[in-house]
Amino acid sequence: MFCMVLVVISLASFVIHNDIVLLDEPLPFKPNGFYIDTVIDERHEQGSVAIIAVVEKNLKPVLKKANLQGGAATAIVGFIARNLSANKSELPVSIAIRDIRLTETVLPNGSIEGKVALSLSFSQLKNYGTQELVNYNGSSRYVRRLGDDKFVEARLRGIITSGLVYFNSWMGINLPGNPKLAKAVKFSFAQYSDKVEGDTIYYSPSRPLAWKDFQSKTRPDGPFEAVVMPSFGYEMEESIKDGVIKVQMTLKTYVAKSDCWVGATRSSYALAHEQRHFDIARIITRQYQQKILNAALTPENYQAFISMQYLDSYRDMNAMERKYDKETRHGLDAYAQSLWSKKIDELLSEHPF
Repeated sequence: MFCMVLVVISLASFVIHNDIVLLDEPLPFKPNGFYIDTVIDERHEQGSVAIIAVVEKNLKPVLKKANLQGGAATAIVGFIARNLSANKSELPVSIAIRDIRLTETVLPNGSIEGKVALSLSFSQLKNYGTQELVNYNGSSRYVRRLGDDKFVEARLRGIITSGLVYFNSWMGINLPGNPKLAKAVKFSFAQYSDKVEGDTIYYSPSRPLAWKDFQSKTRPDGPFEAVVMPSFGYEMEESIKDGVIKVQMTLKTYVAKSDCWVGATRSSYALAHEQRHFDIARIITRQYQQKILNAALTPENYQAFISMQYLDSYRDMNAMERKYDKETRHGLDAYAQSLWSKKIDELLSEHPF
C-alpha cells in the first residue's frame, strides 16, 4: 500500500531538472463522506508523464520528456494531502492512476499544441481489499505560446482537480443510496401468514394440525401410520437509506396438506407426534433468525451469510427431525415421546412465536 507523503518543494519554478511540480491550490469542494487514503500508479509504463516543448539556447523549440516530481503517485498524493481535508472517520478511498499523459507538438506558426489525458479508478478500501466504485476519464486540448511553461503545470493540475471534483460529485449522489457505500445493515423480521388458507398451512400456535389436513392419497414407504413433511423458507426485501441497508425478512414455517398422509389410526396421541414435527421446523426457523441477528453482519457479507446459513439450518432441521423419529421410534416409545415433547416445549419457549 502506497502511503501518503507530504512533499516540501520550492515553488519558484514549475520545472526542476525536468520534474513538473504541482503548485498548491485548495480544491474547490469539501469531501462528500470520504478521504483519499492512497494513490497507486497502475500505468503499464510508469515513466515520464509529459512530452513538452521547451526553448533551447538557439531559441528553437525542442520536445523533451518530463515527469511529475517524485513520480505520478507521489506528486498526486502530496497535492491532495496539502489541498484537501481528510476526515479519517469517513470512507477510505484509493485512487489508481490508469493513465496520465500530456503531449505537445510544435505547429508551423511556432505555437504549441497540447493534449492532456487522465484516467483514474476510485475504489473503497475494505478489510478484504478494495471495491471499485467509479472510473474517471478526462481529456482536453490547448494551444499555447512557446516559453509559457507554467501553462503545462496548470493543465495537469487542472485535469487532476477535475477528476477529484467528478468523484466528489459522484459520492454526493451515490452516498445515500448506493449499496456499495453502505456503512451498516439492519434487519427486521416478520412471520408469514395467509389471509385465506389454501393447500399450505403456515405455522401458528393458534392453528395446530388436524387430521383433516392429511390429504395425501399416496401411502409412503415404511411402517408409518402418519407422515408430515414440514419445511421453512423466507422472502427478503432490501432498501437503503442514509447509508444503511434495511433488510426485511419474512420467515415461513409451513407444511402442505398434499404432503400429509394418515392411515386408519387417527388417535390424538399420533396427531400430537406429527404436530411435534411441525414444531421442530418452527424451532429451526427461529434459530435461523437468531443466528442472523447474532452474526454482526456487514453490507459486504450479509447476503452470503443469509444464503449459507439457510442451507445449514435446513440441514439442522432434517437432522433434528430424523433424530426425533429415531429416538421415539416414530412415536411408539411413549416415554421417549414425553421427553421429546418436554424438550420441544422448552425450545419453543426460548424462541417464541
